[in-house]
Amino acid sequence: MSIPSVQTGLSFVPPDVLRAMETIHGAGFGVWIVGGALRDHLLGGEPKDWDLATDAAPEDVMRLFPRVIPVGIRHGTVQVHTRKRDIEVTSYKPTGEDGILKDLSRRDFTINAMALSYPGGLLIDPHGGRQDLRKGLIRGVGAPRERFSEDVLRIVRASRLAGTLGFDVDRNTFEAMREEAENLGQVSGERIRDEFRKILLSRYPIEAFDLLRKGWALGKLLPELVVRDHVDTLPGSKMSILRHALLCVRHCPARLRLRLAALFQNVAVPATGARNGKLPLEYAKQSAMAASGRLRLWHMSNRQIDEVAVLIEKRFPPDAESWSDARIRRFITDVGTDLLDDFTALAEAERRARGITDVEGIEILRRKIREQLGVIPAMRVRDLALKGSDVMEALGLGEGPEVGRVLHSLFERVLRDPALNTRERLLEIVTAEYGPQSGLPHGPSEAANGERSLPRSGRRR
Repeated sequence: MSIPSVQTGLSFVPPDVLRAMETIHGAGFGVWIVGGALRDHLLGGEPKDWDLATDAAPEDVMRLFPRVIPVGIRHGTVQVHTRKRDIEVTSYKPTGEDGILKDLSRRDFTINAMALSYPGGLLIDPHGGRQDLRKGLIRGVGAPRERFSEDVLRIVRASRLAGTLGFDVDRNTFEAMREEAENLGQVSGERIRDEFRKILLSRYPIEAFDLLRKGWALGKLLPELVVRDHVDTLPGSKMSILRHALLCVRHCPARLRLRLAALFQNVAVPATGARNGKLPLEYAKQSAMAASGRLRLWHMSNRQIDEVAVLIEKRFPPDAESWSDARIRRFITDVGTDLLDDFTALAEAERRARGITDVEGIEILRRKIREQLGVIPAMRVRDLALKGSDVMEALGLGEGPEVGRVLHSLFERVLRDPALNTRERLLEIVTAEYGPQSGLPHGPSEAANGERSLPRSGRRR
């Protein structure tokens, strides 16, 4: 069977990928470049992920290379490791041209259903992928509903490609997405996570989410957001919680934890909206818990989940730029330094999402944070100039919770006045205010005064 082809060449292919193709071809097998790398090259971009198709069996490929991982061997896919990258190699049947044609006929979209031969560098395009690239169109190969029924996650992938490339979806393909969307509940959390990660970091995340929503897929994937598509962020704002979240995502730098926080930051606002013109006091904490639950279903790491939850729960309020230096120092010690840039970026994105172009207040906040990072005396209790052993010796105490309460009280003092963080000055405070001469035999009571009271537990208030 003769396949129409175009001479394209292989000059854009990295040396390690070429060597892998040469190894497979040298062993007597056919090998082609397929998928996203070829698509991105034809769009004038730099290919990132390299996929090969071959009529060599997976066992043959594993025999030809020293480092191979059988990532999807049930589906004929293995991963060849080079010093530069991992190359996915998928086997097809039958051998020869009929085999590559059959392989391309079962790929998801026409723009991914082209192949480039080795060593000739001939491009074959049996489904009109190059024309769809020129049109900016995502179109299913053959009968789109069959492609989605083979792998329903392709519905999300279509939206992801729309968000990444800025393409439209073909009408028949869109209708097929709607028809198969109800089956998305069968997809594993890990696969959904991987697609949403790419959507959130894409150039056009709002367009991708809109496509999922209109295609009846978002309600299956993120029902907690969809039910708030008609709930205003505040009464009279004329902006739904979902729309506000997506605008925040777009205005955030492309960092995954930050954009996840922007997406879920108001997810626990009641479906009835704000009450008496105000949001519930606990909605930030509840939104953090709801986000954590969703991210656990996606099997994200504990660290990623914790970071997103902290960004949501501890977000800056609208008046943060007017905070005192002491309050800023307390915030820094509460959340740590790693997330500070994300906190200010989220606050700025939230304002821009509401149409506020003057973000001078956020710049003031950033400047204050930088200043306090330079003078902050202690990030934790253990950074105090006075240690627990010093407190025990000065007060004649043994080990116990009282020592911790004294240290935490000192820590709060030092946050208010960094100059106090010397061993001599802190010892003076301990002996004067907590020793026998203070008149408080068991340490200062809650009723003494706000400056001298001790927290009831080891946590800072």
